[in-house]
Amino acid sequence: MAKAEKKGVKNAKVPKENKTSAAEPENIDKIRDILFGSKERQYEQKFSTIETAIHKEIGDLRNETKKALGSLENYVKKELASLTDQMRTEKDERLESNDALAGKIEEARRALDRKLSQLSDKTVAGQRDLQEQLLQQSKNLLEEIHDKHESLSADLERAAAELRQDKTDRVELANMLMEVALRLKDEFELPPTD
Repeated sequence: MAKAEKKGVKNAKVPKENKTSAAEPENIDKIRDILFGSKERQYEQKFSTIETAIHKEIGDLRNETKKALGSLENYVKKELASLTDQMRTEKDERLESNDALAGKIEEARRALDRKLSQLSDKTVAGQRDLQEQLLQQSKNLLEEIHDKHESLSADLERAAAELRQDKTDRVELANMLMEVALRLKDEFELPPTD
């Protein structure tokens, strides 16, 4: 039916330059503004609201991520400082006991070397574990941010598609109103039937 209406509009006789033809587009524009002006403003308001909400969500996620990474970094720094202080303390204690036990210096040196090696291995293992935990938490946070971003993008796309669909319906309504206007003026001709 829409094709028949379009053909009817195309085949409609347009009067050659009379005084009302200049006022017709202005009247049609006024009718369109009356019919669709408020809807268009509502759609623009919806777009603005959605965009503001998305920007706020992204900003909040960014701030939360910065806070989480900042607290994680502080925790790691404190742990590393604690381990470093602990290692220094243990090393100082062993050196003092070496001086006190001069007769067993060789045995103490070997024990110290073993302990330092073990402590170094533990420190390296601890640092490795901390780095892996930090990396895993960073990955989890990035995945969470990515998921939130995809979710918000999908919501925005869905809202935009709904608004586009509503705008398409407006074009069909405008064509129908144009045909009604032509029929009221008796300027509308149906296409010839074969």
